[in-house]
Amino acid sequence: MKVFNIKNILVPIDFSLTSLKALEQAICMAKKNQAEITLLHVADYFMPHSSVYYFAIPRSAEYEEAIQKECEDQLSRLAEKMALRDSVTIHAVTVTGKIKEQILAMTEKIKADIIIMGTHGVSGVREFLTGSNAIRVISEAPCPVLSVQQSSKPGFKKILVPFRNIPHSREKVDYAIEMAEMYGASVYVLGIDAEQSEETFNKLTLQADQIKKIVEGHHLSCETKVVGGAFLSEEILNYAKDIQADVVLVMSDLDKMSLSDFIMGPFAQQVVNHSHIPVLSIHPTFNNKTVNLGGFGW
Repeated sequence: MKVFNIKNILVPIDFSLTSLKALEQAICMAKKNQAEITLLHVADYFMPHSSVYYFAIPRSAEYEEAIQKECEDQLSRLAEKMALRDSVTIHAVTVTGKIKEQILAMTEKIKADIIIMGTHGVSGVREFLTGSNAIRVISEAPCPVLSVQQSSKPGFKKILVPFRNIPHSREKVDYAIEMAEMYGASVYVLGIDAEQSEETFNKLTLQADQIKKIVEGHHLSCETKVVGGAFLSEEILNYAKDIQADVVLVMSDLDKMSLSDFIMGPFAQQVVNHSHIPVLSIHPTFNNKTVNLGGFGW
């Protein structure tokens, strides 16, 4: 049973360079999966209706309508241009409201299989794409979320799969395998011994070897490494830089498992906020149909 069955892709768009990079990544994925793309722009006005100054501004309602009409036209033109260029189906939707709620609502409406978003957008999407709103969407979305940076290029050749000594299924490995098959990529497995003990290090080494056998069983290239360190996000991002990874996979659950998590925020949030490469955040479902390798997590 496939865990990464991509047929509907949701891309929040604010017309910034990073959101357009997310669209390019979505087009690449759509072409490989014969999937459809929905572009979503959440209109953001400078002054909320709750403001005491709102009704003091002449023609504010007309001004908002004009902004929304321009956004709708611009989004439609973008969708038509990219659909024609790449021969993919792209829908354009403009809505008003709170950004997080509107993205989650659209995710449910179109039954999105993945959300692909820029992580440093400007204007209206800025609050969603940085800070707590981004993490809330990542943690609440029923599908994986791929965060994309301004320097990102479409497609992946090196997929980084970090894991640590916490209970979880091997879902992230399943996603990595299917993504590697999709893009013709290699898998790099990084075990992180946050406890920094010989016993845990040995367990993670055994676990990494088991993952390697599973990945290679799909006729894919796989390399493994186990390191000790309390700052999980730092270990992940440093290794990603060393191997020149194109994407890193993390679980989107926000449990605080180490001292660094309490100081700097959950490690998944740290990775998303500081990574210079795309991050695929996967919501854990504890799927009984996947193989549980010793109860260790990713």
